[in-house]
Amino acid sequence: MKNSSELVTLTMPVYNSGEHVERALLSALNQTYSNIEFLIIDDRGTDNSMEIVHDIIAHHQRGKAVRIITHPENIGTGATRNSAIEHASGKFIFFMDSDDEITTDCIQKLYEKMVETDKDVICGSYNRISGNESSYFTGFHIPLWNKLYKLSFLKTNHIKCVPDSLTEDVLFYVQVLVNSNAYLVIPDVTYYYHCPIHFPPKDRSLKTYSDWRQVPVDACNVLNKSSAEIQTRIKLRKKIFWLAISVSGMALTGSYNIQHYINDYLNPVFLKNKDTFHSWILIMAYIICCMPLEIKKIIVQIHIKYFYKFQ
Repeated sequence: MKNSSELVTLTMPVYNSGEHVERALLSALNQTYSNIEFLIIDDRGTDNSMEIVHDIIAHHQRGKAVRIITHPENIGTGATRNSAIEHASGKFIFFMDSDDEITTDCIQKLYEKMVETDKDVICGSYNRISGNESSYFTGFHIPLWNKLYKLSFLKTNHIKCVPDSLTEDVLFYVQVLVNSNAYLVIPDVTYYYHCPIHFPPKDRSLKTYSDWRQVPVDACNVLNKSSAEIQTRIKLRKKIFWLAISVSGMALTGSYNIQHYINDYLNPVFLKNKDTFHSWILIMAYIICCMPLEIKKIIVQIHIKYFYKFQ
């Protein structure tokens, strides 16, 4: 890979984020890396978010590097990600959310590591900010953000988000890992994920729970067709199972009467494959998924009490 400063597309969907979009956009525009196109996807919110965006780019020295793609109507986060992939001009693409922020050297660090290693994806570490508390996270996380992707890698492998879904990150994550020859995580914090101080399960929309019914189906369909190494497939099946346990916990503790969805989240058919027999955890997962709903609820409650807190 050449060491010249190659074009990076930094993309941000904007929808009713007027309270935070200035912070997010300025953190993007103030990058030390010079060769960036800033791709704003206007998903037709109802607040003053886009007014703030237009005001910033009118006065910022990098305003001419900003392109705005306006959807005819609100079509959701997944579709905005797909719009960004479709319209990006850069050799690489970076996703961020309009209520978060990135460090000034975010793109510089990720790009330099991409040049050094020539991976398909470079992932930064991040801090989760909730009120006055800050927590450090590293590893190849599920959300699309804070990763520098080769645009050709995404397009060649037809990697996209589910358009009308609130769980678009999960399937994208699975597609990336089964198709990637190599990815790398760096320990440097390059992203600040701002999370509300209190975000209990009852605040999640009913559509989130409904959409989750399809997540294991789609993810396992991708894995069943994949030629990825068995260890990669096992790792992803474990990840999907633990996510299904977690969302089952939200179904138990949330305000909606949707506990019956747990049978969809924890369905044994998703684990009826040769990969399961290569992992005792997946064998255990299969046994749990075969249990009656009331037993599944007890297992999920134990998980909530001792291993996971929904905040």
